[in-house]
Amino acid sequence: MTTITDVRREVTVAGTPQRAFDLFTNRMIEWWPANHHLATSPVVAMTVEPRVGGRMFDTCEDGSESAWGQVTEWDPPASFTFAWMISGTWQLETDVEKASRVTVTFTAEGNRTRVSVVHKDFWRLGDGGHGMAGAVGAADGWGSGLTKFAEFAAR
Repeated sequence: MTTITDVRREVTVAGTPQRAFDLFTNRMIEWWPANHHLATSPVVAMTVEPRVGGRMFDTCEDGSESAWGQVTEWDPPASFTFAWMISGTWQLETDVEKASRVTVTFTAEGNRTRVSVVHKDFWRLGDGGHGMAGAVGAADGWGSGLTKFAEFAAR
């Protein structure tokens, strides 16, 4: 079995870690790439329930919800980790033990904050792990998402 390398991306944004953490977790719908959803209806809200075990989900125009994450560590404003509840075939995964993990950290750098994303544990996805790692590590993966986050934080 070959090892799949963790995907690491970061961006520096204006403001404190508290502000960056708040924008990242509470205003995700305003910066998350619009084409990065599995929901079948247009997404009108994104929610991160602020606690270990909390769901991360999209609320859709038709009233349905599409859960795509579960918070596994919650330490505001320093960091949080979540299970990325998407399978290697880009379907919603209901078993948290079969989900990769994403850790987001917020580190003060003067009057700015470095936001680092580490997406790991692709082995949990079985054969689809390599494809998922390649997709989230590609130019339109986490790098694109963090660029959009930095643009949003600069407003």
